[in-house]
Amino acid sequence: MKALIVLPSFNEKENIVDLIISILAISKSFYIVVVDDNSPDGTYKAVEKAKLLMPDFDRERLHMIKRFEKDGRGGAVWEGMRWGLSSSVDFEYFVEMDCDFSHNPNEIQAGLNIVFNGFDLVLGSRYPDGKIINWPLKRRIFSRFANFLCRILISWKFHDYTNGYRFYNRKSVAHLSKSRTMFKGYINLSETIAKLLKHDFSIAAFPIIFENRKLGKSNTDFKEMLGSFFAIFQIAVRYWFDKKF
Repeated sequence: MKALIVLPSFNEKENIVDLIISILAISKSFYIVVVDDNSPDGTYKAVEKAKLLMPDFDRERLHMIKRFEKDGRGGAVWEGMRWGLSSSVDFEYFVEMDCDFSHNPNEIQAGLNIVFNGFDLVLGSRYPDGKIINWPLKRRIFSRFANFLCRILISWKFHDYTNGYRFYNRKSVAHLSKSRTMFKGYINLSETIAKLLKHDFSIAAFPIIFENRKLGKSNTDFKEMLGSFFAIFQIAVRYWFDKKF
């Protein structure tokens, strides 16, 4: 089963090459698309250089998309997903994950195995049974509160609406790629779950170990975090009352 791993990147030069090498080494059926939002630290050039040094088979499994402005994590992920749908490679499964090793690439196969068993979306979940390592207290508080809001306003079934380690079948990706989204930033993660729930797609979750990045700096700022709280209410209103959501 061929799987496309989508890596949205912005200023990830310190992590992304090692992550790509790690993923490609796990399975010959794994392909990667890097969607870079014109990172000023030279992320795109670093990946280009590394690609030239790869064996032919690995090079063929790595595709790069460069966007010329920062347009949000959600926007980058779904540009990569749409590329995968139109690719000549018939991808059965799709994965989204962060580029900083906070999502362990060794857990990719575990998520894909659950999707393979009949689910449309599988969440790599930090709550309630996962583990978080070295995350600042303010990020923990924000994450807990945001997810509590999502559970109250959208559905109590799931505990982690805001983590970006996810596994999709082709049907769910095709549906979401055609759907008009309200948000392109990190809160798009919560919007995605709500959209699939609204249309009765099956969703499962499994616990993961989430380890805060050791290299580089998070791209999530206070302004985006604050905006996410208001966005959750907008998503919930559309989930409950908009048939076209």
